[in-house]
Amino acid sequence: MEHINLPFGKESLDLRVPADVLAGVLWPKPARALPDAELEIDRVLDKPLGCPTIEEIVHPCDRVLIVIDDYTRATPVQLVLPHLLERIQRGGVQDEQITLLIATGTHRPCTPQELLEKIGQAALERFTVVQHDCMDRGQMTFLGLTHFGTPVWVNRLVMASDRVFGIGHIDPSDFAGYAGGWKLIVPGAAALETINNNHALAPFGFRSYGQTDLPCRLDIDEAGRMTRMHLVVNLILCQDGQIAGVFAGKPDPVHKAGVCLAREIYEVTCPRPVDIMVASGSPYDMDFYQAIRAIEYADLVTRPGGAIVLAAPCPDGLGSEEFFHLLANPGKGADVFLGNIALRKGKVTYNVLGYFLARVRAEKRIYAFTPGVPAAELETIGLTPVVSLQDCVERLLQLYGPNPSLAVLPVGGATIPRLGV
Repeated sequence: MEHINLPFGKESLDLRVPADVLAGVLWPKPARALPDAELEIDRVLDKPLGCPTIEEIVHPCDRVLIVIDDYTRATPVQLVLPHLLERIQRGGVQDEQITLLIATGTHRPCTPQELLEKIGQAALERFTVVQHDCMDRGQMTFLGLTHFGTPVWVNRLVMASDRVFGIGHIDPSDFAGYAGGWKLIVPGAAALETINNNHALAPFGFRSYGQTDLPCRLDIDEAGRMTRMHLVVNLILCQDGQIAGVFAGKPDPVHKAGVCLAREIYEVTCPRPVDIMVASGSPYDMDFYQAIRAIEYADLVTRPGGAIVLAAPCPDGLGSEEFFHLLANPGKGADVFLGNIALRKGKVTYNVLGYFLARVRAEKRIYAFTPGVPAAELETIGLTPVVSLQDCVERLLQLYGPNPSLAVLPVGGATIPRLGV
């Protein structure tokens, strides 16, 4: 019997699986943590990719904006931020000239505790902190259209500031292939209309996760180049949250270099299609809206007719009432969601996830151990609720017997399995 420990929010779950059915436990590949992450941050800031150093960029009278990802991301901002601030202030910039913008995209605002954990008490007290609101058109500046037809509206602070810096990280994105680079700006600091148009391109990437040459990512990069970000710091994390790599410079070369390392860590091999895939929603398991990506990635190596079991605490529930009502019809086919996307009916992001979920649900059984989501809500959106992950897996092994195959994605929200040997 194999004992597998799955991340589950801030806790973990123990799963026991017979060794003879186990096709693999598909952790992100082990990566050597940097022996001195702070030394590496300073090193890359001394020699940024494609741009001068921060000290060369800033001037004493500059209004400086630092764009930071939000509570849904594991970026250790508190570790990186002091290094940027020290260099910015070497250029004569004072505290009152510096603003921190939390790039929430379409997510809810950070709570006070989440802000404290993200940037620390000292930064909260020293600097102006603004949480982006994609619904507030009064915050936005219009910059034109991309070649994909996306109207580019971004937070006016991005364009009104003299110098713009960013802190984020690179890991798999079900919409954009990989996060990082310009994604801090679009969708992070963009208007809902911009996000909707950009995310309307995401269905082209269904089951092509990890690719960075698909329309949604190309549109993000084009829109980003219409804005400004003088330097971004992107980190790649090991499976234990330690730092495997740091890249700094202009968003395009930083993203290109960072994705090379990210692929080595987050793309893993599954030897064959399996009957049952158990996927933890970690690290995106605050709500079902975020945790869906674990279902999408698990789908890649689950055979047609097989079963996917999602394990995610989802303390914030499904994500929103609007999202629930959109999904609340198990018979709704993928074409309905696609039509909504084409007509911009409802929040496009929700419809894209509805489309992905409907495509998977049409071919496979989906079970959910998600204590934060009521069983009735799961049933209403076409998923089977379970009260015990272990019991569910044991029943499925019997269902798919006599020689079932099972694999596990312990970090299902940030691991892309590939079929191969």
